Amino acid sequence: MKNLFYALLASLMLTSCMTPFYQVYTVKSENLTQKENTLAFENEDCEVLYNLWSEKGSVSFVFKNKTDKDIFIDMTQTFFIKDGEAHDYYLNRTFTNQSFSSVNVGYSYSVSNAYAVAGKWWPNQYSSVASSLFGIGLNAEKKNGFSSGVETKEQEVICIPAHSFKYIGGYSICEKPASTCDNKIDYPSKTAVFADYSLSTTPLTFKNRIAYSFDKRPAPVTFIENSFWLESVKNYSEKAATELVKDETKCASEFSPKKRVFKIGGPNQFYLVYRR
Repeated sequence: MKNLFYALLASLMLTSCMTPFYQVYTVKSENLTQKENTLAFENEDCEVLYNLWSEKGSVSFVFKNKTDKDIFIDMTQTFFIKDGEAHDYYLNRTFTNQSFSSVNVGYSYSVSNAYAVAGKWWPNQYSSVASSLFGIGLNAEKKNGFSSGVETKEQEVICIPAHSFKYIGGYSICEKPASTCDNKIDYPSKTAVFADYSLSTTPLTFKNRIAYSFDKRPAPVTFIENSFWLESVKNYSEKAATELVKDETKCASEFSPKKRVFKIGGPNQFYLVYRR
């Protein structure tokens, strides 16, 4: 009985230590407006749409061509700029799409990838990273047998046909959560304000600079700069940030397990997951 008691105690302590907390970052932008679940920039030629909500933050974007002509995005002049440091979008990479002769077994969770259904680009309700194994974003695959693949060269210039759009993957904004060394703030029972900032005191600024034209190079280039700055940071317990809900998808049944989703989140926010 004593051994059983200690085993249960150890299990309880481990579960407590594995419980996730969420550090949520809220940003502002001077040249984007919020439309439903999207941050949008628009001029006479195009719309650029963002939804930052994901673990570590994603500056990926949807580029919509509003005109009757093709638009060409010059990726060699398009940058993610964080705190003044420019990061290239074009890295001259080669991608390989692999297929295997055996069945792949994997565990993963999804972030807010762009999709268009009835004019909505991102879901209004976000699945929680805590839905995956122990709340960890595990992405493991078992691969057996022989593989074959098709190599694709990264494009220096991306063509957006008239009245169409493309989703362009971007960088993560932040990699590690900040700490105050105060347990009431770092590991709150519900929520705790970590910090609030103004434009003059913010410790984080970032932007996408996008270069486009109506002809392939050489051509006169138009530059768009979509800028953001960090306004606040807030910590959440798992119960304050998420909830279990029934699976309401078309193929769900009464035996389908509940899934954990966020009660919080928005296109101008992103989060980091951490544990005690």
